[in-house]
Amino acid sequence: MRLRAPAATLFLLVCLLAFDGTGVLRTGLLCAVLHESAHAAVFRKQWHRWPDLTLSPLGICLQLRGVPMTPDEELLLAAAGPLANLLASGTVLWAMQAVGHYSYAGYWFACTNLLVGGANLLPLPGLDGAHILHWLVYSLDNGRRI
Repeated sequence: MRLRAPAATLFLLVCLLAFDGTGVLRTGLLCAVLHESAHAAVFRKQWHRWPDLTLSPLGICLQLRGVPMTPDEELLLAAAGPLANLLASGTVLWAMQAVGHYSYAGYWFACTNLLVGGANLLPLPGLDGAHILHWLVYSLDNGRRI
């Protein structure tokens, strides 16, 4: 894992965690780590090595420059993060219903996972949605390279 602007990143993280009395930031970080861990696991499965991760003040990101991949590999890698968030959310909601004990923390975790996964599905450069859109355009173009 690499730190971009390490002093600023660590200082910001320590300050935010110190004043996070509600646990909002901790839950968000947990969901982001779950999201990126799913990407890393799929990367490991496809290329038999661990990816480079970068932690910056803007978040956690996989570094994919120079990694040759087919559109199908790009789709699997991009979809892994949001899928992990969706599965985590559904699992927590199902578990609360199965045991009959509903909690604010459980709902908060489920909703935060949906927000992290959903926000990453936006078709903006650098987000998973852009990679999924690239695959969709590629597949609709009958496999011609774009």
